[in-house]
Amino acid sequence: MGKAGSRDHAQISVSGWAAPRLPALNPTHLLFAFTGLALAYLVLPPFFFILHTSVVVDRGLRAGSFTFQHFASIVESLDDVRTLLANSLTFSVGSAAVALAYGTMLAWLAERSNAPFRTLAYVSAYISFAIPGIIKVVGWIMLLGPKAGILNAALAALTGRPLLNIFSMSGMVLIESFLWIPVVFLLMSTPFRSMDPALEEAAAAAGSSGWQVFRRVTFPLALPSVLAVLLLTFIRSLEAFEIPALVGIPAGIEVLTTKIYLQIRGGLIPKYGEASAYSTILIALVALGLYPYYRVTSKSYKFTTISGKAYRPHRVDLGRWRWLGGCLMLVLPLLQCLPVAAIAWSSLLPFAQAPSWRALSLVSLNNYRTAFSDSGIVGSVFNSLTVSVASATVAIALTFVAAWFIVRASLKARWLLDQMAMLPLVFPGIVMGIAILKMYLALPIPVYGTIWILVLAFIARYLPYGIRFSHSALLSVHRELEEGAMASGATWFQMVRHVLVPLVMPALLAGWIYIFLITFRELSIALLLYSPGSQVVAVKIWELWDNGHVGELAAFSLVITAGTVLVGSFFVKLAQRQGLQD
Repeated sequence: MGKAGSRDHAQISVSGWAAPRLPALNPTHLLFAFTGLALAYLVLPPFFFILHTSVVVDRGLRAGSFTFQHFASIVESLDDVRTLLANSLTFSVGSAAVALAYGTMLAWLAERSNAPFRTLAYVSAYISFAIPGIIKVVGWIMLLGPKAGILNAALAALTGRPLLNIFSMSGMVLIESFLWIPVVFLLMSTPFRSMDPALEEAAAAAGSSGWQVFRRVTFPLALPSVLAVLLLTFIRSLEAFEIPALVGIPAGIEVLTTKIYLQIRGGLIPKYGEASAYSTILIALVALGLYPYYRVTSKSYKFTTISGKAYRPHRVDLGRWRWLGGCLMLVLPLLQCLPVAAIAWSSLLPFAQAPSWRALSLVSLNNYRTAFSDSGIVGSVFNSLTVSVASATVAIALTFVAAWFIVRASLKARWLLDQMAMLPLVFPGIVMGIAILKMYLALPIPVYGTIWILVLAFIARYLPYGIRFSHSALLSVHRELEEGAMASGATWFQMVRHVLVPLVMPALLAGWIYIFLITFRELSIALLLYSPGSQVVAVKIWELWDNGHVGELAAFSLVITAGTVLVGSFFVKLAQRQGLQD
């Protein structure tokens, strides 16, 4: 009997039953299993713990028993819930509408008209990504605060009335829209740039006025992008935390995210059950918003205007309105500069006050000396750099391998990787913070109280962004290049290292930069997971604001802003050197 006969014999048990034949495992199967397990570990337990906590008793003799009491408590306070939902929807819809209207207009001026200052608008829009959101919000409070706000004080001296009380719903909507206008501007620039001007020229040749051309041709063609951006800004505003926390809580205006935060940090005993119940409501709202977003973006092919036919760029001559268009373009850099200028001014004073001759006599660098002699502040910078570099690196590496299996492998279960990587999209930051907190309080893994819990939370939170960057990059590389390398004797790892990674490096680097910058500025997750010694920059700024150390906060924030802009610019230059196109 040969070797094959011996193997067949070995598969027959002594009782005569045939043993099940196990599939042969190779390194590809093992890597697929490892990737799937890593994604499942990052994504599924947080989802389980947030749902589980919402339906069990979290303290007392009945702790751990099943209950709907947390949801019943929400239903019993129905009037409060209505107010909460009304505030959340007013804030989200209002800020999304303002950002969409102004951002779309700027995109049209930049791409389809001869308005000046287009380059300045683009530069300021890219810089806005590098400035942490909490710093911008603090800057706007320094400008529009009811008593010491610089703009309010200046206008009150001239007219007797302040410009705007930022501690109101209208103030919240306005500031949130200011944060989203650069994003809308960049997202809407692409469809306007790629639109064939022959369609508009044909309408103009048929006798339509400029407004009729825009209303009947330009806007309908851009409608899928408009709807997609509107839904995106609405969802992200629904998840927003910085403005509702810094502006809404002092004004007595609660939204869902601040309600969840106050359930955990607002009293002596954290109310995990109620917080998880509110979290499930917020997850449901975000999921409801994401569904039409996917429907809109999946059918955008119906409005395709780019084809193989060449077309020449065309800009509308605004005539005497050209400089008005230029002034509107200058608003975008102004929205970035004003809060930073307010922070720079406050960093030189012992306490916040409007510019005056008396204030000038108090200017000094004492706040900088005090801030950077604090070991806690310096330590928060190192913590943030460690957390952001580790999170971005692991997230991009893991999603790159997952995306390769999704795009290239013939395994039937590969769709699971895509679904698991996209699941955190329905988790707002504050909900992810609670989920990770409950998970590592229950599991015997010693990361609670260290910066590594933040790393794990950020990796899970930003998996969807990593998978999109990697997935689109791999789709652009033809399979023949990989097959050629393997046919030449290269192993899978050699093929990835020497062929695939160099080809997709620009996209991977762009994804890494995006995740690095967004984790560096993230507040809501860090605020729930930090402990003494593991504060990151956003948490330290929050603590300084909460303790009333405005001068030190301003000095620290200004240095951080300069640093993030420089780091972001360096990484973008590096990415462009690797082939990244803007």
